[in-house]
Amino acid sequence: MVESCEKYRLELSALLDEQLDKQLKAEVEGHLSGCTDCSQELDTLKSLCQLMSKQFEPDNLEMPDLWAKMKDQVPTVCQVMDEDLSAYLDGELPAPAQEGVNAHLKECPDCLGKFKTLNATNQFISKGLELPADFKVDVWPAVKSRLNEDCALIHTELSPYIDQEVATLRHRAITAHLTDCQGCRDEFNRLSSVGDAIREHYKPDIPEDFDLWPGIKSQLQVVPFTPRANNNQQKSKPGMRRAYWMSAAAAVVMGIIGFGSFWLMSPSTSSIKTVSAEDYLIESALAEPAGSAEAVLYEY
Repeated sequence: MVESCEKYRLELSALLDEQLDKQLKAEVEGHLSGCTDCSQELDTLKSLCQLMSKQFEPDNLEMPDLWAKMKDQVPTVCQVMDEDLSAYLDGELPAPAQEGVNAHLKECPDCLGKFKTLNATNQFISKGLELPADFKVDVWPAVKSRLNEDCALIHTELSPYIDQEVATLRHRAITAHLTDCQGCRDEFNRLSSVGDAIREHYKPDIPEDFDLWPGIKSQLQVVPFTPRANNNQQKSKPGMRRAYWMSAAAAVVMGIIGFGSFWLMSPSTSSIKTVSAEDYLIESALAEPAGSAEAVLYEY
């Protein structure tokens, strides 16, 4: 009995909050109808809920004004715009933010004034920092000197320098540095001695009769060469010879037709008259323009 009461007492709060399904609710209510202790427990919960509801009614509960405490901590739109004006001026904002700042500047005179001041300041600074047109700055000598004097950098390049893996100009610079720097020269000698020691003491034991060619030869495949039959040496067919003679005859006929056309279109000697140059000039000046051309031979 005690275990069943403990089971149903756990469901009393859910019963008051209408959170039980129909079957479990009917089961709990059936138990309450026959159990005095559980009924008293339910009455106690009801009275406690009523007391709490009276104490926390909206009329008696004074809600804190959270916005009054938060508004001083939340930045205004203008404060956010102040932080974005420099990026907006330099075009570093994304497109949506750029459009938002642009729209705010159209509506807020204060932010627009700050923007104009910032823009004027940037222009003044840029003009003040302008270099003369004939002013040239060559930083390479300083960089080159720094590269040559940086022993730590030279140390990292000594190994490829010994192995001849450095570009020609850089090789010359390292050589010049080694000439003047005793510390780097000692490091170079140490690395060189290590390489010499390795080459001297590391000698692989290779037998005298060691030969790789038999193994390589066994992997090679010899493919016999078979020349192909020459298909070009075929007898000419009678049809091909017939086409050849027909082409030659057509060429002869076209030549005759062309020569005849040229002969018929050439001017006859009867239409050519012989006049002096002076007579022709006088006649051409007095005569009306002709509709056809005529050939003239000048006498000298």
